[in-house]
Amino acid sequence: MTEAVSEWLALDVRDIDEKKLLPGFIGKDGMQTHLPTQIVKIPFDDPDQVAVVSWRWDGNLHTKGSRNVASVIKVAKRRGIRYLFIDTISIDQTLPVDDLIEQVVAFSTLYTKITVLAAYDSDGQHWRHMDFTVLRPWILNEIRLFRQNSGKIIYVGHAGQGCTRVKIDQRGGLVQLSTSYESSRSQGSYFKFLLERIWHTTFTESIIGVLLEDVGMTSISDFKYILHAYSHILSVAYERMERNDYLLTTAILCRAHGKGDLDENGLRVKRNIEKLCYCRYSFTAVSNNSNGVWEYYRISLDGTTVAYWRVYRSYGYSYSRKLDQLPGTDRVILAALGLTGLEYEDFVGAEEARRACLLMDNQEKIPPPVLEVVEVDLSLDVPTV
Repeated sequence: MTEAVSEWLALDVRDIDEKKLLPGFIGKDGMQTHLPTQIVKIPFDDPDQVAVVSWRWDGNLHTKGSRNVASVIKVAKRRGIRYLFIDTISIDQTLPVDDLIEQVVAFSTLYTKITVLAAYDSDGQHWRHMDFTVLRPWILNEIRLFRQNSGKIIYVGHAGQGCTRVKIDQRGGLVQLSTSYESSRSQGSYFKFLLERIWHTTFTESIIGVLLEDVGMTSISDFKYILHAYSHILSVAYERMERNDYLLTTAILCRAHGKGDLDENGLRVKRNIEKLCYCRYSFTAVSNNSNGVWEYYRISLDGTTVAYWRVYRSYGYSYSRKLDQLPGTDRVILAALGLTGLEYEDFVGAEEARRACLLMDNQEKIPPPVLEVVEVDLSLDVPTV
């Protein structure tokens, strides 16, 4: 089957001096780096010359600079990659909501088709801080798409985080081995460790992390773009609910498909959601079995039970949590949002689309991508004027 052709605005790195994208240079005395762009069609004649970027936003490309983008450009030039697709450049942010959703979904397919350069390091942070970075909903969504890519995923680090080599000790904990500053195979890297866990989980962990403010998200309304099969109901929920109610609604809806154990991926996020304040939701302790060590909470929306929250504790520590949706919960939530009749029928009719955007069912059929990690030394690129 012939691949559909798409075209995107790409950054042409050939004539870019990445040093001038570093914080401290860009914006100095009004200086702005020229960013040459070019419309590029996918599939491209020479696939080795194109790549898509997945990055932790650590600035911008016009006034503040970005270490992550500077690192990516440096590696791209070494590898002979000329054109980079970057969300902030390739996607027209001025489009109306429906058109923007369509373009975001289309752009996301690039993470499944061509070489990916990923960059999530953060200056001054411990290497374990990447737990919270990869749980950012936009990044999590992109990492999940990597699994469908039969090509290459290259992690580009600059602060000794994603490229850090780790191993799991006898107690199941992570131990740091070393940080490699050379191009190497990904085996043992923290980036590889995180990818494999994310590929076996759902969005629930990420949403709960945002709810608890452990995981950053600039605009929580963006879930309508990420979970595009839920775009209408999430748009309505965002308009009609307070922050915590909206995020809990999103988590419960996403629990309709997939695992409910929020500890299966080994990431570190506090999850005491029963202690937060809600307007329309309430948590009622059902039992506290000190022998079985499971604490049960009934979650009610406007007085109607819609889910259960279970916390497994031992010796005062929380080891596992489960969010269980009840039959008929979707109808209750939609009714609480004033969505009934045809709107509910449309929601039910889109079940396969909703399942597809939440689960990763075909991993056995697709070989995993080739993973590589590269650490660059930006201290050699300190800008001078």
